[in-house]
Amino acid sequence: MPVDFTGYWKMLANENFEEYLRALDVNVALRKIANLLKPDKEIVQDGDHMIIRTLSTFRNYIMDFQVGKEFEEDLTGIDDRKCMMQFSKCHYAHFADENLRLREVKNLFDPRSQPAGGRGRILTGLFKKTTVSWDGDKLECVQKGEKEGRGWTQWIEGDELHLEMRVQGVVCKQVFKKVH
Repeated sequence: MPVDFTGYWKMLANENFEEYLRALDVNVALRKIANLLKPDKEIVQDGDHMIIRTLSTFRNYIMDFQVGKEFEEDLTGIDDRKCMMQFSKCHYAHFADENLRLREVKNLFDPRSQPAGGRGRILTGLFKKTTVSWDGDKLECVQKGEKEGRGWTQWIEGDELHLEMRVQGVVCKQVFKKVH
């Protein structure tokens, strides 16, 4: 089995983060705030099931996934990237509105308004199709959306967790130290 990422990790270094956020079209105010933060990572790994919590005084983000299986990553409140998704036989869904308040929308799929072929409507959501897979002892993530080349690689060297995030040729490198 590949390396175990389980642990609590404190940030040591954050190189090229503002440029990475700029490449994602994150607004200048949010970039300035995010650049001041030193988030921690709490990772729980059970085989190929991973929960990665990114914790800061500003926002927390939880990524819960099975390695090797595509999933919809909810980036609401992180960078608010938008992707097209198709709903079929969906009667309600949760989403964040423009003020990042969670809303429930009912009857997204109305059989009476269904186009020929039985497919649901195309709606814009704050989700990304994401796949995380093993590459030796490294985790490789591919995030599909409107930005090319988006993803990350994560690995351990000694008691340090390395995270390299990429989008459109811009690379941000973060390093965390394991504290427990």
